[in-house]
This record gives sequence, C-alpha cells and structure tokens, in this order.
Amino acid sequence: MVEIVIDGRKIRARQGETVLKAAQKAGIFIPTLCHNDSVKPYAACRMCLVEATKNGRTKLVTSCDYPVSEGLEVKTNTERIQRDRKMVLELLMARSPGSPALEELAEKIGLGHGPRFKEQNFDDCIMCGLCVRVCNEVVGVSAIGFEDRGPARRVVPPFDVENPECIACGACAQVCPVEVIDIFERAGIRELPRWHKKANLVKCTSCGRYFATEEEIDMIRKKTNLSEEALHTCPDCRRYSFKV
Repeated sequence: MVEIVIDGRKIRARQGETVLKAAQKAGIFIPTLCHNDSVKPYAACRMCLVEATKNGRTKLVTSCDYPVSEGLEVKTNTERIQRDRKMVLELLMARSPGSPALEELAEKIGLGHGPRFKEQNFDDCIMCGLCVRVCNEVVGVSAIGFEDRGPARRVVPPFDVENPECIACGACAQVCPVEVIDIFERAGIRELPRWHKKANLVKCTSCGRYFATEEEIDMIRKKTNLSEEALHTCPDCRRYSFKV
C-alpha cells in the first residue's frame, strides 16, 4: 500500500492502482467518458485530467492510466483543470451534439447549455474507443477498428462492410457512452446498422424467448463443453435446468 493525497485528503491505495480508481474508492468525483473497468485504460477522452505533483514537479495527467506512488499529491478540480475539461467537453459536444450523457456531464462541470463550437461534418462518434476495445479485449473477435486519421478518423468494420467475425452480441452498444450504436431486434433478426450487420436470433427451447444470435451460440460452443440442449436454452431457464 502507498499513501497519496487527493484534494488535501490522505488516502491509502494499492501499489499499481490508478489515481482514478483510488479517487473513486474515496468517493472523489473525476469525470470520465472512455473509462470502463472491463478494458485497459486508453486515456482517449481526456476528461479525467488531474494535476499530479511528485518531487516538486506538477503536471497534468490522465488519472485513468496514471499509477499511484508514495507521496503523490493530486488535485482534481483546480482552475486550470476546469478550463481544460470544459474545452475538451465542448469539442466532444461538437462531435456528438444532443448526447444526453455529454449534456449531463456539462452540467456537472459547470459548462452550461451546449457548446460554443459549431457542429462540424463529423459523425456522432466521440472516438473514445470503448466499442473497439470491448470487442477486442472482452468479446475477443476484433470485428471493428479505427480507420483513417485526424478529423476523418472513424470506427468501422474492415473495409466498412459486414464483418463475418462480428457475432452481433451488442457489447459495443452497451458500453458506448454517447449511445450512438443502434441495435434493433425484430422478426428473429438482430441488426446493428452501423456495422452493416444482421444476424439470426436463436429461440430458447424452454421458454421460446429469443436470447442470442447464432454467431454467439457458435462461439460459446467452441469455447465450452456445454451440450446442444444447454446451448439452446436461455440463461434464465438454464439456471434451473442444467448444472453449468
């Protein structure tokens, strides 16, 4: 364990833990958009900026990937930090105008109503990379990725066409902080228009409810020793019918 100071409070944190995690455990608010405990830190959104002082030197760092160390002093809400966070958030709001998550965060950090910047010719993605990372690190299929650079950068499947590796699990939509990855289910089909993906849904043989795509079932089949009967039973029914 190490002892650090955050906003004047002495806090004990585990060696290797990030400043963000230590602050969250202590109930200290640091805004973030691209952070998720299920994936590695990426420091894309820059909203979690803090001032870190070590050995007499102070610098701005992203708290989501900055490790704690003995004697570290952190300030989370100085005038400099407030200014930089507001600037970053205004730019993000110009990319994804009308996002409830961004509007809520703007209120929390005192930005007010809407950005000063005019909307640009962007899509609605803020380039946080969460969808790419969860697809790669959690789902394990890497069905989507970044294309191009600078203002033209975007997230797409390879060659911007349907990727057969995509299992249409919807994990990307679940983690998107600005909720711009639509997912629809109708007539036994799950569709993710952003990735040009359509997948057939599988019905539970017990309750008759659609619960997964054929691709999801196939992936589980390859990674587990579940029987075909268990594979085609939804998690709710399986809990009471099988020992898994």
